[in-house]
Amino acid sequence: MPQFSFPDFSHLVPEQQGEQFLLLLERCKLQWDTLAAAPASFATAIRPLLDMQADLEETFAPISHMNAVMNSPAWRESYQSVVMAWSTYSTDLLQHEGMYHQVQCVLQNSDLTREQRQALIWLELEFSLTGVGLRQDKKIRFAEIMQRLAWLQNQFSEHVLDATQAFSLLVEAEQLRGLPASCCEVLKAQAQAAGEPGYLLSLREPDYLAVMTYGEDRALRQQMYLAQVTRASEYGPEERDNGPVLLEILRLRQEQASLLGFAHYADLALCGRMAGSVREIDQLLEGLLQRSTAAAMRERSALEQEAQLCGLDELQAWDMAFLSERIKQREHAFSQEALRKYFPVPGLLKRLFCLLKELWGIDVREAEAPLWHPEVQYFEVYEQEQVIAGFYLDLFARENKRGGAWMADLCGRRRYEDGSLQKPIALLTCNFAAPDAQGVARLTHAELTTLLHELGHGLQHMLTRIDLPSINGIAHVAWDAVELPSQFMEYLAYREEGLKALVVSDAQGHGMPEDIMHHVVESRRFQAALQTRRQLEFAWFDLACHQHCPDSQAEVQEMLNTVRARVSLIQVPVFNRFQHGFSHIFSGGYAAGYYSYKWAEVLAADAFTAVESQGEINAVMAKRYRDTVLALGGSLPAAQVFEQFLGRAPEVTALLRDYGWEGTA
Repeated sequence: MPQFSFPDFSHLVPEQQGEQFLLLLERCKLQWDTLAAAPASFATAIRPLLDMQADLEETFAPISHMNAVMNSPAWRESYQSVVMAWSTYSTDLLQHEGMYHQVQCVLQNSDLTREQRQALIWLELEFSLTGVGLRQDKKIRFAEIMQRLAWLQNQFSEHVLDATQAFSLLVEAEQLRGLPASCCEVLKAQAQAAGEPGYLLSLREPDYLAVMTYGEDRALRQQMYLAQVTRASEYGPEERDNGPVLLEILRLRQEQASLLGFAHYADLALCGRMAGSVREIDQLLEGLLQRSTAAAMRERSALEQEAQLCGLDELQAWDMAFLSERIKQREHAFSQEALRKYFPVPGLLKRLFCLLKELWGIDVREAEAPLWHPEVQYFEVYEQEQVIAGFYLDLFARENKRGGAWMADLCGRRRYEDGSLQKPIALLTCNFAAPDAQGVARLTHAELTTLLHELGHGLQHMLTRIDLPSINGIAHVAWDAVELPSQFMEYLAYREEGLKALVVSDAQGHGMPEDIMHHVVESRRFQAALQTRRQLEFAWFDLACHQHCPDSQAEVQEMLNTVRARVSLIQVPVFNRFQHGFSHIFSGGYAAGYYSYKWAEVLAADAFTAVESQGEINAVMAKRYRDTVLALGGSLPAAQVFEQFLGRAPEVTALLRDYGWEGTA
């Protein structure tokens, strides 16, 4: 088998890709009974099953990716048909009693390797959580639920994308007071491309954030905020309203959990995670809530004072980013926009790749590969002059591209029977501002942090040393530990040594001044308490939805209001429909798992503190991190991987110290 197998992205035909996947599904299904009757060994019964699953995932990957980054009616139709068929296939497979019996029998074998045994343990759990032990009538109902959920979750995502793309606003130059000239140039170019005079705003992240952060026109900020927080709600077209969609999703998840004998979906979701119970999660979140209270009160007071200085009668949600930026510029003597000159993308990538070499001895080199858009780049990763992985970078926002930032895998590391090795390929996607008129894209410090975050996920996928695709990379890493590598990488943007390594000097050889660098490092604590409480709000709302299944949209809103009353120090407008766009839990993988961001933040702070000592990288600990967290994937439970790295269980002390909350109670 070749080291890499690339789809020819520029010539992919949605219908053909969908048909290819459906044919593969049918071929795989024909093998189930044969595998169930095979001798009970890993080689004869289990490895072929895992290979079939890997084949399906690799065939699905380009369909899913193109639907996200080059969305069109044809890709939507292909993606939807594939998702529905795969949902049925997966449920039928994991309810196949003969295959389940094989898994149980092979697990009794004494000659299994550690990796093989762990792969089987995960398989056994998946069978049990898909209802293999249910009566036939309940199996049928469970399958119906999974099929319907697959459709609803895709609908939720499409509604958010459609609502985002449906919005545009033509404005005059006067309304853009305060926005950087580079942003205005982009908005003017967007208007010209649409054949309109003036400046054209969208809800894509670069446009929205520019207005909310720098726009002096309060009415415009309010208009943009209103459009953003009412996307896919009853305030728009009925066919894009996610209210009924999310309500049905929650009801079906509760029924799914009940069929399997769980009190609620949150208990079901926690199977296989580091957190053992909702109570354990609550203890962490409650501790962070209490620790952050005093600092959050001070941060809110500062915002109220800034609002008065600006002559605002009352602090409103659409003022938050604007006022925060004013305070930050005054206290830390820099703006996000002013930092762009230090992070031009071409030079930044070179510096970043040098830093990766220093940390883990890997070389990153741009290479040739089929692309889906001219702005996309492809790179290969070398270790000791051997190619070990590849990754795509799709950095910029554009039409028909889903918002946000994410890492997905095109294919995983995989050892074939003939001994050949397939190398992993990651897909790193962001939505940064497009290159300027000179063709150079420059990142803010916040965007740099986002890039590092997604690269962290990518590194765990690419630097795995496990050959079984079902347990390497990010596969079967406990959901509340999967953000550890991404948040670990974020620290590089908030440490002087990391910044010095990443900053690109100008033509005169001048880098970021020491005082600015110091302020950037200190800014990690800027409004950290309010930001933490916002994350707690999302996490507790998520858990509430998945413990106490709501009967109506009004009850969903009341759940959110109740959490906000406990956590939030900022008044949220009554028209805010955040939940209608909460894709993480309603169309992503974070259902009853949004707490993972804070859980993993504890792990990441603990891990980075061990790797960095007094401003310098500890080479021994960096290597140990590479050999455990980045190498082992899901081949061991996440808690054991962490203990192999640090020799102990994780502690919250490093995170509290990082935010200056160590002495609070």
